[in-house]
Amino acid sequence: MPTSRAFAMMNESAENFPGRERVNTNHKDKNPAHALYWEALGTSLADEICRRTEAVYDENRRGYILPVLDQRQAILPHEQRILVWRGGAFEEEDYRDNFYLMVLLYLLNAKGGEPGGNWISEKELKGGTTFFRGPHALPVGDIQRAFGKDAEGFIHAGIRLGGVEIPFGDKGIALKVFPKVPLAYVLWQEDQEFPARVTVLFDATIQGQFSLDGVWCLVSEVSQRLLEARAR
Repeated sequence: MPTSRAFAMMNESAENFPGRERVNTNHKDKNPAHALYWEALGTSLADEICRRTEAVYDENRRGYILPVLDQRQAILPHEQRILVWRGGAFEEEDYRDNFYLMVLLYLLNAKGGEPGGNWISEKELKGGTTFFRGPHALPVGDIQRAFGKDAEGFIHAGIRLGGVEIPFGDKGIALKVFPKVPLAYVLWQEDQEFPARVTVLFDATIQGQFSLDGVWCLVSEVSQRLLEARAR
């Protein structure tokens, strides 16, 4: 079972943060439900956020640089934008609501301490048995359908997101979503008797980083990223 050592921490400097002239400005977060989170982030103490989350703060652009999965992101609270590092500069990207939300929640709420490598299911989270049902069931159906007969494709998609294979199920992949938030997907392939099944595992420290609805948001976005990685 992997420990925090399996997830090498990206240690990048903020000194290469590009100037405003090097990006366009078309992709501001337009969801009004996120406005309070952006405001809270913009008025928070940068040193305290960096200490808790391992983000790096850039004084010039008043933004945070944070690794998310396989990419480096720049989160700009006062512009309500998230930029991605690509081709030697930060560029605009069109993100889903769940991506904005999970990044904002991590920066605002993540606590200190390191993942301990103790994997648990959603049912082992406090309140998880009752929360993750019906409309709040973890969204893994599309993963099951896409990879139920393609275990190698499942692993390759995870590796494309910076993941490492783990010896769980028929195939398992562990992903470092944020510096303090690993996530694991475990696949049991379809056979003549049983349909494919996918479970999601969390480090036991997850509830120090996200509420239950935040956990659902996290899994929804990462599941979509896995599906997209299959097509690369």
